[in-house]
Amino acid sequence: MSKNRSGIEEMRRRLYARGEKLSLSKRRNLRALEYDAKSGWKGNGNKTFTENSKKTRKSFLSTLLFLSFIFFIIALGFSSYFIINKSNIISSQNIDIKIEGPASIRGGEELSLQIAIANKNNVSIKFADMIIEYPDGTRSAADISAELPRFRETLGMLAPGEIKQKTVKAILLGSENTQQDIKVTIEYRIDGSRSIFFTERVYKVTITSSPLSLLVSALDEITSGQQVEFNIEIISNSNTLIKDAVLSVEYPFGFKFISSSPEASFTDNVWSLGDIQPEGKRNIKLRGIIVGEDEEERVFRFLSGVAREDDEKELGVTFITSMKSIVIKKPFVGIDIALNGDRAPEYISAAGDKIRADIIWTNNMPIKVSDAEIEVKLSGTALDKFSISADGGFYRSIDNTIIFSGETNSDLISINPGESGRATFSFASLGASSGNIFKNPEMFIDINIKGNRISEGQVSQKINSTLSRVVKLSSDLILTSRAVYFAGPFANTGAIPPKAESETTYTIIWTITNSSNIVDNILVTATLPSYIRWTGQTSPSDESIIFNPIGGKIVWDVGTVKPRSGILSEGQREVAFQVSFLPSIGQINSSPILVNEQEIIGLDRFTDKEISGGKKALTTQLSTDPSFPKDGANVAE
Repeated sequence: MSKNRSGIEEMRRRLYARGEKLSLSKRRNLRALEYDAKSGWKGNGNKTFTENSKKTRKSFLSTLLFLSFIFFIIALGFSSYFIINKSNIISSQNIDIKIEGPASIRGGEELSLQIAIANKNNVSIKFADMIIEYPDGTRSAADISAELPRFRETLGMLAPGEIKQKTVKAILLGSENTQQDIKVTIEYRIDGSRSIFFTERVYKVTITSSPLSLLVSALDEITSGQQVEFNIEIISNSNTLIKDAVLSVEYPFGFKFISSSPEASFTDNVWSLGDIQPEGKRNIKLRGIIVGEDEEERVFRFLSGVAREDDEKELGVTFITSMKSIVIKKPFVGIDIALNGDRAPEYISAAGDKIRADIIWTNNMPIKVSDAEIEVKLSGTALDKFSISADGGFYRSIDNTIIFSGETNSDLISINPGESGRATFSFASLGASSGNIFKNPEMFIDINIKGNRISEGQVSQKINSTLSRVVKLSSDLILTSRAVYFAGPFANTGAIPPKAESETTYTIIWTITNSSNIVDNILVTATLPSYIRWTGQTSPSDESIIFNPIGGKIVWDVGTVKPRSGILSEGQREVAFQVSFLPSIGQINSSPILVNEQEIIGLDRFTDKEISGGKKALTTQLSTDPSFPKDGANVAE
């Protein structure tokens, strides 16, 4: 910047200096340009441009033609390759499966299918297998007891054009007029591949009739509380043996099962019918009580078929289903009964207990009933005939019937509309002490009330109402407990009578007897006083008896005890264990407790009710030991 400024200053100085001469530069002229501007228009001026455009278009068409030629060559090569190698391509559509057989068949009959497998490919298929999947319940034709859900047969290699014929047989079981699907699958492999290919076909066949027929007969109408009986007949329609047949019944709300003949195999609604021969039959009688309101309908569902292979209590395949509906009607004269105040359709009583029965009747009609009569029939193997008494009625002992009429009860002479009345009687069952031991004992009460009414045409009409009740007797489950010293499976030690501050051992023996019903889940429990020691000795070794030192609780897990156990020396259950007693001086001259109160509890399978009992505490007074001295109970110094 300072250099520029000094140059300008120098130029200024020279410009204004006196006598200074400046040298002048020579001026040059610029060269003139000449333009050839035409003054006219010529028609061929665009010729060059047109020729260039034609050359460009010709080049594009040549390129397009060349590419088309290349594409044609490629397509020709691909087509030639495809034509040459067409014979090596395999399609599953070229594996043809033809199935010939009947369109319909009766359930339980043998089904025979002819199956043709054709390889329409131009190359072989290898390791071919035929797989047949049958519907549920299908049985083997060779062994009807064997289920046949799936069948596989090896076909091996099928050459091009080869056809293999196979015949398969099975027994189809199913409900009437149902369509069954049988799937046939061909699995195979090809050279150069590890994959498994398959082709399948489905063959449909209709079961025209069930292997079993199911006939159910019962009343169409009943009154609430009335006993109903079903007669069930199962008939084989099959020409082969039906194995493991089962009948299952679904009960509606308000139905109470009483009994059946034969007895149910599982719970109270499943019967195992066993193997049924061709044209064979099974008959079952089922009894129960239905309770409901007027005009209500109760529907029973009966199902028959064969049992599941892994669970004989369940239907594996249902052959036939039958429905039976019963309508509940309000009786002209309503009738009810209370047993010891309980109006339930089923009453549970202990063996030997006395039962009071109150019959209540009501006239449900708008007109009066005259000359009414009530008959009460008592039955059952456990009934004590000598215990029956009637208040205001006559007991006819020849057929165990009590009759209430206008002769013995004036309320029955005429019953006005809406009027009610009551009659009373009592009875009892035979006790276990009588020596009569029954399996699943029960008693039945059948009540019938009849009378006359005057219709609108002044014509006398008879009316009738019925009612039934069942009394089930719970099993007499008894625990017997005793303490011994000289008896039992253990050798006890210590002084008798026990001495203060000196240890003496005792043996405790528990025995269970059971009268009439199977009893499950039985437990016997007790506790030891704090001064009693558990020694750990128990007998027999296979009984489950556990002692918990916290609280001193003893538990004998008995499990199930069958009827008549311990009675007439049949199946007695007994366990023994040892305890040790170290008396204190404060217990001198007393008979201390060895085991506190004991309790037994179990579930009566027949009545489905819990039963229990107990025993008092055991002391050093060993009254059940025959060798025990009279003065051996009190603690001595």
